[in-house]
Amino acid sequence: MYKYKQIVATFHGCKADLTDEEGFLRTSLEAIRRAKMELAKTKGENPLHYKVEDDAMGGGVSINALIVTSHLTIHTSKKYNAVEFDCATCGEDSEPEEALKAFMEFLKADRVEIRYKNF
Repeated sequence: MYKYKQIVATFHGCKADLTDEEGFLRTSLEAIRRAKMELAKTKGENPLHYKVEDDAMGGGVSINALIVTSHLTIHTSKKYNAVEFDCATCGEDSEPEEALKAFMEFLKADRVEIRYKNF
């Protein structure tokens, strides 16, 4: 059965290293597993991940994972000590809130602002 679920959140005051590309990649894969989602099979790299040393946001990491039923996207900002999180799925049994919890444990943020929640 089709059931759309999405959480969009901002993590503020993160204790984790916001330029730790490998840490964000590991946490993304763990979040996908815990949320009962599955990476989509793609011709290219999935999840796509990259690190920027210095930009308008002070450097950071981006992770874009295509899952079978939608996506998990993470963007970090070293300058603002913040992380943007977006997890969406149409999977009946998937649990995007579990993906959020995985990032809460990794980031150890002072505050998590839920910007959108649909389920």
